[in-house]
Amino acid sequence: MLNHKFKLILPSLLGLLFVAAMMFALTSQEGQVTPSALVGKPIPAFTASSLSATELVGNNELVDNNQLLGNSALLDNSIFQTDKNYTLLNVWASWCAVCQSEHGFLMKLAGKDGVRIVGLNYRDARADANRVLSSLGNPYVATIFDPDGKIALDMGVIATPETYLLDNQGIVLFRYSGALDETVWQHYFKPFMQLLTDK
Repeated sequence: MLNHKFKLILPSLLGLLFVAAMMFALTSQEGQVTPSALVGKPIPAFTASSLSATELVGNNELVDNNQLLGNSALLDNSIFQTDKNYTLLNVWASWCAVCQSEHGFLMKLAGKDGVRIVGLNYRDARADANRVLSSLGNPYVATIFDPDGKIALDMGVIATPETYLLDNQGIVLFRYSGALDETVWQHYFKPFMQLLTDK
């Protein structure tokens, strides 16, 4: 009798074990420097609209997308060329709970620390993304709107959030998968930024 019950339960146990192993594999990838074919190369060429109606683009020029017509409201790789030593490219979405957990730290970096951050809004609805930025604040100098995920796919994005460190010519120095916080910032980002500042 016990053997018969075990045979009935065995498929369920194996299925549960498989689900647990998959969850562990997926969550263990969070919060690490992940290899990227882009290291040493620029972000793949793109042209995309800006997420919000009004934001800073390029050389701190205020752009109102509701008043601009045609291609003048579009962003491209030139957004990464700057007189600052580096730019962070942060891939995020309104539906991503981990993205919202790191948002306060991004606000601190952009505000107090003056870090230049460009956002890449991934597979999102424009209204939902703008609602998050209105509610939590906007740490981005510009936000690239990627509703179909094509730009992120070309970059090899694995999951949100991901943050890329770029030099002032838009060359990728490394990619970090997971939420940014003070520990991650000090351990991974600060050493690179110190090297860029000392050039």
